[in-house]
Amino acid sequence: MAGAGGPLRLREWLVAQIESGRYAGLRWEDKGKTLFRIPWKHAAKQGYQVRQDAALFRAWAIYKGKHLEGIDKEDPSTWKTRLRCALNKCADFCEVRERSQLDSSNPYKVYRLLSDGAHDPGTILSPGGRSLEWLSRQ
Repeated sequence: MAGAGGPLRLREWLVAQIESGRYAGLRWEDKGKTLFRIPWKHAAKQGYQVRQDAALFRAWAIYKGKHLEGIDKEDPSTWKTRLRCALNKCADFCEVRERSQLDSSNPYKVYRLLSDGAHDPGTILSPGGRSLEWLSRQ
């Protein structure tokens, strides 16, 4: 699943997954395809199904070589952590917390796809490029 120039970056990989329609609940939130929703169900919630609810996280772990099918133990919480950390670290994405719904029966997070890795104006960034959102509220 690599591009012509090698492995896909997270941005390209994730856009391809959204466009594929392969994962329930993973979809664009706007016509301009700048906001997208990722299902974010907690494993302890009633009705949690690993095959469905952790499918995207598992796919990312497999793509990155962090999970070898048939060899490694299934570890959905680690897969989810890896994708969350990758999204937080990558300058191509910014979580839109006010649009995320984590306390519903079908919880999800909303992220903005940033052009050229530029964060929203007014967002304070640490030297590493991470958002220091709590500082901007003081």
